[in-house]
Amino acid sequence: MEGPVTIAVTGPFASGKSTLVRLLGELPGTEAASADEIVHHLLKNDRQTISRIIERFGEDVRGSEGIDRKALGRKVFGNAGALRELEEILHPLVRSETDSRIEASEAEVFVVEIPLLFETDRGEDFDYTVAVTVPEERRRVWTEERGVDEAALRAVEARQLTGEEKARRADLVVQNDADLDRLRERAYELGRRVSRERGSNGNPR
Repeated sequence: MEGPVTIAVTGPFASGKSTLVRLLGELPGTEAASADEIVHHLLKNDRQTISRIIERFGEDVRGSEGIDRKALGRKVFGNAGALRELEEILHPLVRSETDSRIEASEAEVFVVEIPLLFETDRGEDFDYTVAVTVPEERRRVWTEERGVDEAALRAVEARQLTGEEKARRADLVVQNDADLDRLRERAYELGRRVSRERGSNGNPR
C-alpha cells in the first residue's frame, strides 16, 4: 500500500506551528506528530537517551521522570557547543522515530512539525514543506506569554534560519496573522489543496 502524503511544518519560535499542525490533524484521514513531542517522549521514557544525556550533562539534569527539561535547558542555551552535542544525540533519534511513525501510519496524510526542518536538511524528505509566518509583534507577545526571556529567545534564534528564509525555502506558506478561526480556514485550505493534488496525479511532486 502506498504511504501517506507527508507534510512538514516549520517556522520561527512562537509562530503557531503546533496550532497549525493540530488543526491539520483534525482533518479526515490525517495523522499529526511533532518533533518536540517526540523529544519530550524520549527525555521522559527512553532509558538509553536519558542515560546518554545524564552522562554528558551531569546528574543535575535528572528529574523525577526522566530528564528535567528546564535544568537541561539551562545547561545548553547560550552554550553553542553543549547545544550542538545535545542535538547530535537527539536529532538522529527524532528522525528515526518520525520515519517509523510515517511508515506505520495508515492515514492518507501525515503532518509533522519540525522546527529545524531546513537546518537539518530534511526538506527533501517530505512531499510538502510548509512555513508558518507571523507578524513580529504578535510573536513577541506569544514568546513573553510562554515565559521565555530575551536571552533564551536569542539562543533559540541563533541556531535557526530566519522566518523569511524558512518561508523562501518552503513549498507553501501559511500566514498566522489573524485569529484562530482564520488559521483553521487556512489549514483546511491547505488540506483541500493536498487532497486535490493527490487525487489528480497520485503524486504531489
